[in-house]
Amino acid sequence: MITPPPKLARRNALRVAAQMALRMRWDLLLIAVLCAGSLLAQQQPGYRGLTLIDGSGLSMLGIAVSIFVAFRNTQAINRWWETRVLWGSITNSSRHWRDSLQTLLGTDSRWRPWQQQLVGLQVLQCWLLNFELRGYWRQDARLLANDLCRSLGVAPDTTVQETMTLRATLIGQLYQQGAVNDWGRDALLRGSELFTNALGGLQRIRNTPLPPTYDVFIRLICWLYGNALFVTFAHRGSSWTGLLLFLGFVSAERIGAYVEGPFDQDGSSFCVPMDRVCCTISADLLDPHHPLACLEISNDPSRWS
Repeated sequence: MITPPPKLARRNALRVAAQMALRMRWDLLLIAVLCAGSLLAQQQPGYRGLTLIDGSGLSMLGIAVSIFVAFRNTQAINRWWETRVLWGSITNSSRHWRDSLQTLLGTDSRWRPWQQQLVGLQVLQCWLLNFELRGYWRQDARLLANDLCRSLGVAPDTTVQETMTLRATLIGQLYQQGAVNDWGRDALLRGSELFTNALGGLQRIRNTPLPPTYDVFIRLICWLYGNALFVTFAHRGSSWTGLLLFLGFVSAERIGAYVEGPFDQDGSSFCVPMDRVCCTISADLLDPHHPLACLEISNDPSRWS
């Protein structure tokens, strides 16, 4: 059965909006407090409207905010897309690893257990990388990963680096026992290198967010401009227009901040579908009916987990 590609249905727009509202609940509360305070201030005697920023200053500030927010969101999307490309590279390198082992060891039954262990280690590495990048364990997947660890003879608390060391050791043992020649060992090491390169790229993205000072600056300037817009429009009798513009600029800045970190813990539409990628790798390398390949994962891009 061919699974259709994921598609965000129109009916799921409310779900995405609900995810945004949940993420922004404190921002929305602060916007409500600021707007209510501005409206109350307008009712006080002697209020003369916005005096800190005039019309030309507001226009110049708007241009600056637009440039900074656009740059922030562009960088965030680039980080998200690079993460997805790297996981695609891991998927392809995993299939290449399976095919290389089948070519080098598949015709001799003596090396069948070695082949199965090396293929299983590749799947285990992908799931452990998934867990380490997110910083939490999906409980059902973790239990199944522990079962895979036991079947491979490794400890359940093993790490990605430990599995890579074990794989290198097994490749060396295969070479020493004559299962592979020099060319075969080099081919297996090149296959390992593909995974290592993708791993390094994902860890770089995970551990190197945009500078905090830049994040704080963009957020402050968005709030300053949004509040100034609201006060200006409220003074003209268009409070709802000002509120929508205020909310729009703050939301645009927050979307960039959420997409900037593609390793969400809640499996929302802001994250890269790592669970689905790992399930695909499990099905390709182990068995389509393997428990790790049959985890219940949504095909809806608004909720990957």
